[in-house]
Amino acid sequence: MTRAHPSYLVIALALLGAIIACGCMAAEKAGGGPADRIAGNGTITYVDLEGGFYGIVADNGERYLPASLPAEFQQDGLRVTFVVEPSGETATIQQWGTPVEIIEIETDDTPRTVTANATVTYIDLEGGFYGLITDDGGKYLPTNLPEEYQVDGIRVAFSADVAKDAIGFHMWGTPVEIRSIERIAGVQLIAGNATITYIDLEGGFYGIITDDGRRYLPLNLNETWQKDGANVTFVARVREGTVTIQQWGTPVEVIAIDEAENATYVATTGTVTYVDLEGGFYGIVADDGEDYLPLNLNETYRVDGTRITFAGEIARDTVTIQQWGTPVEIIAVL
Repeated sequence: MTRAHPSYLVIALALLGAIIACGCMAAEKAGGGPADRIAGNGTITYVDLEGGFYGIVADNGERYLPASLPAEFQQDGLRVTFVVEPSGETATIQQWGTPVEIIEIETDDTPRTVTANATVTYIDLEGGFYGLITDDGGKYLPTNLPEEYQVDGIRVAFSADVAKDAIGFHMWGTPVEIRSIERIAGVQLIAGNATITYIDLEGGFYGIITDDGRRYLPLNLNETWQKDGANVTFVARVREGTVTIQQWGTPVEVIAIDEAENATYVATTGTVTYVDLEGGFYGIVADDGEDYLPLNLNETYRVDGTRITFAGEIARDTVTIQQWGTPVEIIAVL
């Protein structure tokens, strides 16, 4: 009987060794290791989901969600070089990117240049400012936009450097310094709510002052709407190069106008897109990211990828089988 004890001891030690080995293997699988580390260059990106957080978008398009990004790197648009290690099968509430632990990270001194076509857009935040919304939906805050380009709705082609260590006071878009910028030929439309205002200059005339303070001089305002103080919603085409004796506001040609509570107009530029749902249909993806479902899009424009500038009226209380985008009645395509 006494000779059996060493056999039991050997078996017990073997089992203990197997358990420890399995534990080490499991731990290595869950946490990764040096062999799993990923190195690269990328851009810190603020993601406006689940309360907002910062991720890393690598230059190859991969997205990484760092568990503890140092505060000094929490800057939207900041270029970095990094080494990260996957966190295994960790589930996050953000549901964005691959969860990682940061091993090394530092700023990338190589200037990042952005070259794109965009729409100059007036942003009614923090007192109001002008931003650039690119055709792919990117938002950029120019720190040196020339005054002649500070016009809501104009189309431009620009090249800019992402501003290093810049945190926009407005907390909107990626701060950039313009290198070059030029206008792209095209029609400029504007839409919004406003007040008809009698201007006691040059014999007196009626102007349109929008809710955000912009002033427009309608060249074809119907007498029906020549009422001081009338609250309206409108869509109009900017008449560039037009000189008026009034020297007040931006000259415009009114396309549609109604009482503010009766209609909602939209004027924007976007891309006609074939949507493969409910048998297939054509929608318009605006440059600012909004989706519109045109109820009366002319056959001429039903070509996937076509660029379009249009004015339309939001179809209120309209339910569509497509359940995609905001239904809109096209008033004009320009």
